[in-house]
Amino acid sequence: MCISNKIGPPVEGDDFFGREKEIQKANKLLDSSHSLLLSAPRRIGKSSLAKRLIEEKKNQGWKCVYIDLEETTTEDGFLNLVIEAFCKNGIWKQVAEGMSKGLASVLESIEKISLGPVQFNFAKKEDQEDLYKNLKELIRHDEDTFIVVDELTLYLTILSKGEDGVEKVAFILNWLRSLRQVSRTKVRWLFCGSVGLRNFTSAMNLGYTVNDLTEFSLDELSRDEAAGLLTELCKSENIEMSDELVEYTLNKLYWNIPYFIQIIFSNLAEDYEGKITQEDIDAAYRKLCSENYLSTWSERLVEYGEYELPARQILKLLATLPEGIEREGMLNNLMTGQDASKIEAVDYTLSKVLAMLENDGYIMKKDALRMFRSPLLRDYWFDRFVQ
Repeated sequence: MCISNKIGPPVEGDDFFGREKEIQKANKLLDSSHSLLLSAPRRIGKSSLAKRLIEEKKNQGWKCVYIDLEETTTEDGFLNLVIEAFCKNGIWKQVAEGMSKGLASVLESIEKISLGPVQFNFAKKEDQEDLYKNLKELIRHDEDTFIVVDELTLYLTILSKGEDGVEKVAFILNWLRSLRQVSRTKVRWLFCGSVGLRNFTSAMNLGYTVNDLTEFSLDELSRDEAAGLLTELCKSENIEMSDELVEYTLNKLYWNIPYFIQIIFSNLAEDYEGKITQEDIDAAYRKLCSENYLSTWSERLVEYGEYELPARQILKLLATLPEGIEREGMLNNLMTGQDASKIEAVDYTLSKVLAMLENDGYIMKKDALRMFRSPLLRDYWFDRFVQ
């Protein structure tokens, strides 16, 4: 069956391609009682991989839950999404003899959520703590269960900007951690999203709340998988593309993540007239540099907070230097116009920014040099922010 070219949303079923080694490794970790933090740059297919793992675990008889926190911006919304998802998938215990009245009451409230969103009014902090404590007690830990939480960092970033935001973020992260610390639990978790959870928790001095998660990294497709994906996309549109041109396309992209392959194929298919040449591939590449497919890479820098401007300054510099630059050169760039006495503070800022940009896939380190991870992203940055 041919795969379809779905750009943007997670791909599922027959549209999911490759990642066999990653799936095998993730399954092995989950089967060994590890909960995972899916660490990967944006647009690399984290949500697609998570949904494929759900398919596999369901086939093995596990209970599975997928919670997409991109759908909410409030704590009420968070609770409704979590409770509703757990209700639908049988994660809660049932009312039983000997159960405390408090837990039975919470279960009755939970049932109401299936009829529509419920508003939670916390008159005091203790009310909030009691509800979360009761929810923790109601989760079944005696059956193999796989819970995927997508876009947690995106939600927490929004929450952090409201009243008592940092305190609320810390509370939720600690609550989630407590769920993972239950003795002999058979519940395994996977956290993923478009914004790095490590970066976020580190910036808020909350790294300890996720230090029990096993890091699971995801990078570009293997060369064979990348070639296979492009070939299958061509078949789906009855487009002829020689092996040599497939290789030329992948060499031009250099960083062969599914999203980049999909968007350049989309441009090639749009202008297809019975034959593809190197000139067509070059034209499709140039077109991508001037369109909005890559705009989210700039938009998401807002989430860097106080580090957004120095991050933009570094990226602007690197966009002019395809071969890369050493750290000292970047420090000198950030020090332009600054008093010499600020060099230690600026040096610290540079360290934070470089770590964040590397974690999010903007840049990479090669020997002593830093450079853009993707020539396509670099050329987009140059066209948009330099020339």
